[in-house]
Amino acid sequence: MRENFRRCAVMLPLLAGVALLLALLVLWARRPQPAAPRYMLRDNGGHPALYTADGAGPLAQYDEIYTRLLPESDYLNLQQGILLADEAELQARLEDLGL
Repeated sequence: MRENFRRCAVMLPLLAGVALLLALLVLWARRPQPAAPRYMLRDNGGHPALYTADGAGPLAQYDEIYTRLLPESDYLNLQQGILLADEAELQARLEDLGL
């Protein structure tokens, strides 16, 4: 009888730990995934231009902004291309650049 009690006393915490681990794995697997980028903002002739995420375009060019007059980090990011998930992110980034 005592042997069964000891076995249960050891097994219950182990089973509880496994159940907790499984619950955490399920929650991790169901976490929201970031949206795939739709657009890319990059330099085109000294001005930011809008492209599709795969580089087709330009779809639009923002001649009011001169990339060389931007802070160095923004300038360098535009040289590489800034991936954007949607129109809201595009508008926010354009506002950050001064448009």
